[in-house]
Amino acid sequence: MHTIEEIAYKGKNLLYTSIIGLAGLSFLPEAFVEKDVPDKLDDIALFILGIIAVIWYIKAGNKYKRSLALPIMMTIGLVIKIVGLIIELDDPDSLGDDIGGVILFVSATILTWVQYAKKEQTA
Repeated sequence: MHTIEEIAYKGKNLLYTSIIGLAGLSFLPEAFVEKDVPDKLDDIALFILGIIAVIWYIKAGNKYKRSLALPIMMTIGLVIKIVGLIIELDDPDSLGDDIGGVILFVSATILTWVQYAKKEQTA
């Protein structure tokens, strides 16, 4: 039997894992479309991060606990997309997905850290 806090953490952890995992999966096709190797690296790195997040979530007990792992992974995702944006600044054809990715990860990173800062409270 899990506590109310553990159930709440499971929901939050699933949300954050889903964002990272789905973003990694969504940006992966860009690695096959973009021509230059440096342009592909951020999309591949984000896919790997998504796999790591899903494995972390599935690992016994992680989904039910309050952990810094997912806020840190979300921040890493943001850094990956910012680096991708910087690398692709000189190539407008490759830049579009990175702008959307930065917007996604800025929003998700803020959400993740704000929610992490709020400790679950029971009545």
